Amino acid sequence: MVYILIILVICNFSCISCQSGTVESRIHFKDEGPECYDANKKGTCVSAHRCLDVVRKLKDGEKPTICGYQGTEPMVCCTDCTLVDNISNLVVSSISGYLWKDGQKAWDKCLEYVDKLSYPCASTYSHYLSSVWEKDKECSMVQFVGVRRFASYNGQPAKRNEYPHMALLGYGDDQETAQWLCGGSVISDQFILTAAHCISTNLLGPVRFAALGILQRSDPVELWQVYKIGGIVPHPQYKSPIKYHDIALLKTENKIKFNENVLPACLFIEGRVGGSEQAKATGWGALGHKQTAADVLQVVDLQKFSDEECGSTYRPYRHLPQGYDSPTQMCYGDKGKLNMDTCEGDSGGPLQFQNSSLHCIHIVAGVTSFGDACGFAGGAGMYTRVSYYIPWIESVVWP
Repeated sequence: MVYILIILVICNFSCISCQSGTVESRIHFKDEGPECYDANKKGTCVSAHRCLDVVRKLKDGEKPTICGYQGTEPMVCCTDCTLVDNISNLVVSSISGYLWKDGQKAWDKCLEYVDKLSYPCASTYSHYLSSVWEKDKECSMVQFVGVRRFASYNGQPAKRNEYPHMALLGYGDDQETAQWLCGGSVISDQFILTAAHCISTNLLGPVRFAALGILQRSDPVELWQVYKIGGIVPHPQYKSPIKYHDIALLKTENKIKFNENVLPACLFIEGRVGGSEQAKATGWGALGHKQTAADVLQVVDLQKFSDEECGSTYRPYRHLPQGYDSPTQMCYGDKGKLNMDTCEGDSGGPLQFQNSSLHCIHIVAGVTSFGDACGFAGGAGMYTRVSYYIPWIESVVWP
């Protein structure tokens, strides 16, 4: 194994924006306050929540210099050139650097996942804060430093943990004889995101099980982490067989235990991270039109189709009376000749991408809904647009 270290970025906290968070609204010129000294360097006595160097010191095992108290709240001698609103809303992660919580539940939960859970690629990133004394300004510039370690191996990288949020949904009264027909995405320790048309089948009834942590249907039983479904919440506006609002949440009877094979995905929220013209769809669906279901989890690279292209592909008919609905739906497919597409059995699974701000965490932008006959060049599948449903998802998952 060979490691190559590459410096990704160095940015200071007086910049307008760094990484994905907007810093301008959170950074202020140094306030006037009681003068103090920290290791012979002049500083200002402020609330510990306003000093970024406190974060650096605590992560480095150092103790901030206490210069007083405001009630029971400690004041620290802060030598930073700039102050922030509240460092309790700051997440400094080895994966993603620094990002700000902002009160949006789905976003804040995503940052908690980044901060607390061990995602597969975490060992390839190292981000930390450093403090550089600016002699001319007589203050410290807190900097963010990012390093990525590229590992070289012989052979192909393992893919077992590549999509640890994937769920395979089972139908029938008995786990041993269940039929596994739809996909889904783990988004919290008790909820799975899927398509509303996947909540029940005509012959087998409602979804009963969710299998997590597997790569193949034929994986040995000890790798199957199966949870019983205790609650089914389709979107209130979904009316089968109409295709609109094809999104649902499944609540497991027991809390999901996260490990290297099972980890939650984040949800795409407009304005938090950039969207993507390229995305990946994953599922254990059919390998082609009228073919058998895949044993190994399949991944397809898809391109975004414009609203005009979606509208011309999906015109009004009895199950889609208004045709393509841009606010709640989107379509992705293969614009080339490789016949890449989602297929029967992929329903409910995620359309996802990765972003430079969150690195190895998958961001779910869509839920596989329906399409024309799959596997034909130039075709596009229809996906439920997750960002439209964030308020509803939050009201159910994080009330």
